[in-house]
Amino acid sequence: MKKLSLKVLSFVVFGILSVWSLMTFAQTTPSGFGDVTSTTNVGVSWTGTAQGGKLIDVIKSFINWMLGILALIALVILIWGGFQMVTAAGDDAKYKKGFKILQQAAIGLVFIGVSWLVVSVIFWLLGVVGV
Repeated sequence: MKKLSLKVLSFVVFGILSVWSLMTFAQTTPSGFGDVTSTTNVGVSWTGTAQGGKLIDVIKSFINWMLGILALIALVILIWGGFQMVTAAGDDAKYKKGFKILQQAAIGLVFIGVSWLVVSVIFWLLGVVGV
């Protein structure tokens, strides 16, 4: 019964973290996205004055992309750990190894989420200050 409850718990945690990992980074949409009425943005998305093109925007975009890639890698590792646990077939060592992989990937996703939060707050403060 203990193994079954651990498996159910791990799948619940896996499901929650996999959905959460897809929402860890927030891409902002420029106000002129796809605006065909603007003279500076004639039908071309992500160009002109709507996006800005400031160095800080490029850095924020790069950080968001990297956090997204890291979340995707952590999701793959979560799937691998769950696969190890499901295919253990009664082998306690293989089950524990899969559970350890699952725990470490979950901790990694938590760090990715906290990193996104810290970066978002820093960029928000920089936007408030007017840099």
